[in-house]
Amino acid sequence: MDKDVRRLAVSALALIVFLFVGRAVIGSVFDDEAERRKAVLARSGLSGAGAKRPDSGEVGRMRTLRASLHDALEDLVPELAYERPPEFDVPAGRSADLLYLEVLRREQDALVQMARFRGKSVPLDLGMPVPNPTGTEDVLAALRALHVVHVVVTAALDADCSVIDKIEMIAATRRRRDTSLVRTHGVQFDLRGSAGAVQAMLAAVVGGTPYLALDDVRIEALDEDGESLRCRMIVSAVSLDREALEELEVLP
Repeated sequence: MDKDVRRLAVSALALIVFLFVGRAVIGSVFDDEAERRKAVLARSGLSGAGAKRPDSGEVGRMRTLRASLHDALEDLVPELAYERPPEFDVPAGRSADLLYLEVLRREQDALVQMARFRGKSVPLDLGMPVPNPTGTEDVLAALRALHVVHVVVTAALDADCSVIDKIEMIAATRRRRDTSLVRTHGVQFDLRGSAGAVQAMLAAVVGGTPYLALDDVRIEALDEDGESLRCRMIVSAVSLDREALEELEVLP
C-alpha cells in the first residue's frame, strides 16, 4: 500500500506541474520542490528505523490519500494528454514527406500572410528544421511542432504582439528522473509586444485546446515604464505514457 501511494504521489506531482505552470506564469510560479521534500520526509517518517507496522488509523489515511490521488490523476490525464488534430497528421497511405511539404506551405501562407496583413513580423520558415524531415517518425514530430507554432503564432497575432523574432523546434525530452510518464515536445519562441499583448497571448496559449505547457518563460522590459516586453518561452505539447498510466489504473 505504501509503495502504491508513493508511486501515485510522484505521478500526480509530475502531471500537476504541467497543468498549472503556464497559468502560474501570469501570476506566480509553481514550484513543487518543497512538496517533493515534504514527500521524502513523510516517506522517511513512515518507514522509521524499525519499519514498525502502521496502526489501523494510519492505514485508513493512506487508503484515503491513494483514492484522492487516483481521482486527481483521472481528472488531469484527459486535460493534459496532447492529441494531434487530423490536419497535422499523416493519414494511412499518404507519403509523409510530401504531406509535410503541403502542411508547411499551408501554414506559411496562412501565418506569414496574416502577420503581414496586420503589420507584424513572423519568421518565414516558422522555425521548422532544415533540411526537411524525412520518414514518418521525424515528419510526425515536425508536424506536432508545427501545430504548436500554429497555436502560439495565432494567439500572438490575435493579442497584437508586434514581432516574433525567433521560432526554434526543440527535441522531445522526458521530464523528471523519477518518472517516465511525461514527455514534452517543445518549441522555443522569442517575441515582443506590449505588456497587455504578452499577457493576453500567454493566457490564450495556456487556456486553449489542446493543452500546451509553458515549460520555460522569461520576460524582460524593453523600456523604463515596462510597457514594451520581450518574452522568451518554450511551449510544449505534453504526451503521456499510456501503458504506465494503465498500470496505475488511471486509464481504462
